[in-house]
Amino acid sequence: MIQINRRIVLLFAWCCGAIVFSGCRYTLGTQYGLSEGTDAKVSPASVSLFRNMCNAEGRTTMVVRSLSPRAMNKLGAIIWSPDSFGPHDAEALAWMDRWLASGDRTMVYVGRDFSPTADFWSQSADRFSNSKNSFQDAIAARKEQALELTILDQMRSMLRGRSVTPWCMFDHSQGLEERVDKVKGPWSNGVDASNARFFLRSYPKAYSGDSLVALEKEFDRESEDTSGKPANNSNATEYDFKWQKSDATMLALVLSLTASALPEMKNLLTTMDDRPLVAEFNKSEWGNSRVIVLSNSSLISNLSLTNFENLVIAKMIVEKLPMQNIGFLTGKQDPRVRKDGDFEQQKGFEMLTIWPLNVITLHAVFLGMLVLLAVFPIFGRAKQLPVKSTRDFGQHIEAVGGLLYKSQDRFYALATISEYFRHVRQEPTSAWANAEPELQKEPKSPFKP
Repeated sequence: MIQINRRIVLLFAWCCGAIVFSGCRYTLGTQYGLSEGTDAKVSPASVSLFRNMCNAEGRTTMVVRSLSPRAMNKLGAIIWSPDSFGPHDAEALAWMDRWLASGDRTMVYVGRDFSPTADFWSQSADRFSNSKNSFQDAIAARKEQALELTILDQMRSMLRGRSVTPWCMFDHSQGLEERVDKVKGPWSNGVDASNARFFLRSYPKAYSGDSLVALEKEFDRESEDTSGKPANNSNATEYDFKWQKSDATMLALVLSLTASALPEMKNLLTTMDDRPLVAEFNKSEWGNSRVIVLSNSSLISNLSLTNFENLVIAKMIVEKLPMQNIGFLTGKQDPRVRKDGDFEQQKGFEMLTIWPLNVITLHAVFLGMLVLLAVFPIFGRAKQLPVKSTRDFGQHIEAVGGLLYKSQDRFYALATISEYFRHVRQEPTSAWANAEPELQKEPKSPFKP
């Protein structure tokens, strides 16, 4: 039995438990496929726990936001969890093919046809239903589950019965989603699927010559006759001949596969009727590189990894990854492919979003905030200045002197000072006290400097 350190799941399990047992009053993260940040830690649909497992096994992990020549040389593995059913951008797929052809590379591609968030609300509703005081919470949880399933159904509604990737096609013709309680294959040893949370609806299938011919007819708009129905399929349903915008992209991919060697498929974990949950694809042009396709994220999502049986499968996936840098890639849109010289092609403020200016910009903003704090240190409510004391007699003397100066009468000022020395200071012999009689004799005061 594989030994797995369960400490990496304690934080997420605690968050889920707090939400479940405290009712539906808390906000639950719904971000799909994220691997870092606070949102990833509280979202059932993120893969931050799987990334922690990779780190615990000695791998170096990072987030991939664009595909560049530097990333092609740096990354040994990519965990791609697209938040869409495709089709994927042809330029991004071509980059992936060149990256795989460089040898000793591993891609883990995660199918989108599952909602871990809906599964979380389903489990919550079941637990609330067993409590006498949580009937309203159970209803609220069922509403949240229905909302998440509606979002997934809207994404799926644009699909035909099949979608294609360069490695395999996905069969979407199965009816309702089902929980898998029995599995087989090389990875089934020691796995009790009845206690796991494995779900299946869409699943990967290998290409063959006949399947490529059928796909070409399905996606070829030119095969329509004048009635609007496909000329090559008289038994097609009405849905089949409502052409989608993605048909041209998928047709181009099918035609490119026709002209090259097809990937070989090896099932690692399947249902009892051979529908793959995990499959590995190899191609002669890739050398020892491989693509591991997961039918959906029920195998490695945060919520799933709170279950021990899912941890066992996740551990097997990690063991397939090389001891190199691992990039985590997600998003509703495919990553942008950067070429040599992209840095010089940016214009205006776009330059601030490209390495290394994007990092320099952050430091410059932080430095600017420090400068503002230094130049304008007063923030918040204004403070009252201290009131000057009126007990200082010198201030009274200054005030009287100011008044005398404003009178512009020299003789009046001298008379006032003489009176002050005689009556207040009681100094009749002072020169200032005798200034008034002298005014009678001499117009100019003898005390003029």
